[in-house]
Amino acid sequence: MGEIFTSLQGEGPLLGRRQVFVRLSGCSLGCSYCDTRAYLRRTEKCRLETAPGSRTFVDLRNPLRVDMVTECVKLHASPEVHSVSVTGGEPLEQPGFTEGLAGELKGLGMRVYLETNGFSLDLFSRISKHIDIAAIDVKMPGTVRCSRDLCDRLVENELACLERSSELGIYTIAKVVVQQETEEHDLERICCEMPSVDAIVIQPVSGQIMSELKLLALHSIAARHIGAERAMVIPQMHRALGMM
Repeated sequence: MGEIFTSLQGEGPLLGRRQVFVRLSGCSLGCSYCDTRAYLRRTEKCRLETAPGSRTFVDLRNPLRVDMVTECVKLHASPEVHSVSVTGGEPLEQPGFTEGLAGELKGLGMRVYLETNGFSLDLFSRISKHIDIAAIDVKMPGTVRCSRDLCDRLVENELACLERSSELGIYTIAKVVVQQETEEHDLERICCEMPSVDAIVIQPVSGQIMSELKLLALHSIAARHIGAERAMVIPQMHRALGMM
């Protein structure tokens, strides 16, 4: 476990909703645009915000059990909270823990928002019954350090996770991080293979200026495949506002 805190969702169609964030540490991908590199490896301690929004933290020694994390989340629960974001790192790399935690939170009547890179359809399927909202990455070529074969298999799993999520009635968000170098034909190819989802979010990589013309072109590709209502370009607003 990496950290537990309260903030506002800074990405995608749920932008601005208040959430309790449960960030697991450990991720094997190492994407070029990763904004939580401190949590790529498992951490010895977990930071717990002592009160919502206080930005005062105490350290808890890992590993934490599901019941301990659930109690931490309950400290942050309030009627204003929209959902609990289980994020990373990569939650699917700790499938037993993530399944147990999502089940506990669901049992308490909390909505569970899973943010994942979707590297494994089997692991996603294992926990999907506890998920209300799934934000699943679709990696563009060149953003993950791996061979072309491995990248192709990663994208196959991501698209399969999107399809399974949508079939199960989970509110499903496909997140595609783009940069100025992103080739339009690559996005076109991915959109052609993408199942019907609730939203495709084109997310410009933070810290890089992209031309409006480029963003409009990428948006047009997504909109042609899913419709103008569900295609959107949204930057990371929490970064722009200096929030966690």
